Amino acid sequence: MENHFVTTLKVRTYECDLYGHVNNAVFLNYFEMARVEFLYYLGFSLQSLKKEGFLLPIVKIEIEYKKPVFPGEELELALDWTRKGKTSATFRQVAKRNGETVAAADVTWVVTDLRGKPIDFPETLLRAFNEKVRANKTS
Repeated sequence: MENHFVTTLKVRTYECDLYGHVNNAVFLNYFEMARVEFLYYLGFSLQSLKKEGFLLPIVKIEIEYKKPVFPGEELELALDWTRKGKTSATFRQVAKRNGETVAAADVTWVVTDLRGKPIDFPETLLRAFNEKVRANKTS
């Protein structure tokens, strides 16, 4: 996987379950945080998307858990925009600890208007992606 965006976080004790490792459901939060950071990187916030008249709701997430993660460990969260359709797209997200994959997810989202009706990709989003991500990919 060629990573378009990477961010990091440190695992907090309250994210762990009775087994002493990160609860599986917490990875939804980790991956959400990485997607929000990716939007910031592109120059957007969730509020600015609304001001522009569109939203990016998630419609499907499939996560594969490979290794347990423990408090205090640092994770690298990588995101790659792998597929774009007319109104939807898919991210491949990978959480790694010291270079080893601990969890991976395929996340599908749809571009909608403010009422939830699917719409074509806004030019502003595609332009930001092309300027930030594709430019870095070729350099």
